[in-house]
Amino acid sequence: MPLLRTRDGVTSAATRSWTVRTRVLTTMLAFMVGGLALTGVLTYAAQFRLLDERVEAELDQEYRELDLIAQEVGDDGRRMHTTVDAVLKAATGSAAPSDNESVVALVDGAPAHKPVTQDFELVPDDSATSRQVLSQITAAHEPGRTVTTTMTVDDRELRVLVASVSVAGDDTEGIFVVANDIGVQKADLWQSVLTFAALSVVTLLVAGWVGYVVTGRLLRPLGSLRSATEQITVDDLEHRIVVPDGRDDIAALARNFNRMLERIQAGFAEQRRFMSDVGHELRTPLTIVRGTLETTDVEDPADVREAHHIAMDELDRMGRVVEDLSELAASKRPDYVKLRPVDLAEFTRSAFARIAHIAERDWVLTRTVDVVADADEQRLTQAVVQLAANAVRYSGEGSRVLFGVDQVLGPDGPEIHVSMQDEGVGIAPDDQLRIFERFTRVEGARGSGSGLGLPIVLAIAEGHGGVVRLLSRPGRGSTFTLVIPQVAASHLPGPATDDDPADGGHPVGRTISTTTKGSST
Repeated sequence: MPLLRTRDGVTSAATRSWTVRTRVLTTMLAFMVGGLALTGVLTYAAQFRLLDERVEAELDQEYRELDLIAQEVGDDGRRMHTTVDAVLKAATGSAAPSDNESVVALVDGAPAHKPVTQDFELVPDDSATSRQVLSQITAAHEPGRTVTTTMTVDDRELRVLVASVSVAGDDTEGIFVVANDIGVQKADLWQSVLTFAALSVVTLLVAGWVGYVVTGRLLRPLGSLRSATEQITVDDLEHRIVVPDGRDDIAALARNFNRMLERIQAGFAEQRRFMSDVGHELRTPLTIVRGTLETTDVEDPADVREAHHIAMDELDRMGRVVEDLSELAASKRPDYVKLRPVDLAEFTRSAFARIAHIAERDWVLTRTVDVVADADEQRLTQAVVQLAANAVRYSGEGSRVLFGVDQVLGPDGPEIHVSMQDEGVGIAPDDQLRIFERFTRVEGARGSGSGLGLPIVLAIAEGHGGVVRLLSRPGRGSTFTLVIPQVAASHLPGPATDDDPADGGHPVGRTISTTTKGSST
């Protein structure tokens, strides 16, 4: 038998065979064996007890009939049976022994009377057996009392009632004996026990076979799951397991496992692309710094100063890229966004004061709203600054940039809209589909950027459970709207009207409200 290596050493292949299927079947059969055994024991214990009680009742019934005959009186008020022999003769003559029952009457120790018909003879004609039975009856007899005892006669287990019979004025000793063959009745019960045991074994075999087949079908996805886990590697995440029909836990496990593989595959693909983008973005400034240092004339102060300036610029650019990448990496943490009640009016004024000093533009606060919303004020401010920097990069000096915060009724409830509108070069429709990807830059930018600003804005929106919507047309400017859903709000204005300041364009999402409210600078 092949051996399997485990953490604790070497173990036999039998350990591997102790599968879920085996454990389920073993547990099921163990419970069935226990249940059948307990049921059988309790049932037949009750049956044997009922047998004892029934036999005792039948013996007592025969004794009561004897007592009635002994006490019987005639019309003149006198007893009808004045001798022991007469009482015993009448009692045995009227007796009707049931199955497995025998009656005999003894007078002065000798058999005297018995019923005409009965199931078996307690005192047979055989002299040896007769003497044995009579000796046991005589030993059990107690004058003036009725005794119930157990005897064995010719391999028969008998429950025997021995009643002493006496009549006033008659010195004869009478004994009335009723025997019930309880052994044959117990044998019948034991035969029933064996039949029950045999049927139980058959039931267990059938249940085991059915359970083996059914659990095999139910647990087949687990085998596929194990096979998949053995085949999946970092370089190959394409393998999927077959999902069985139905809505049970096994099918749900298979579906969830496939979804998990899809998420892992997407994560690895994103990680590879991320590392490729990082390598590409950092390679250029490093090459510039290295080339500058290699060609610098250390004897020329002007050349050294120029090289120093170039190196510092490139290092600053790499620093900004690293900071932005760290920010994007942090956005994957569950605690990246911490929701707190935020006064939107105060937030709007604070954010507008920050962005108004970014560059020489005609900054305009179009709208604010006096409500308290659930959001992360620090992350929202960061998103607004990124949107403002993006507006500056793609618009001309002195052009107008509109900033506003509003609350509107969305399809799923209240929403917070944070919008930034510029009059810049706009974004081509094809570029709008990739503008939120890392390190993506479109033509028309003023100055350099890392290409990570809008991905950070998108990460902040998604951290709030929201989205970023874009409305833009080349040559007509762009409007970015950060949409944050709200579960509840203290104030909800009516639906805002749509206003497209770009006069058309290629919208991504819904058109936002640009109704002016507030002050301009």
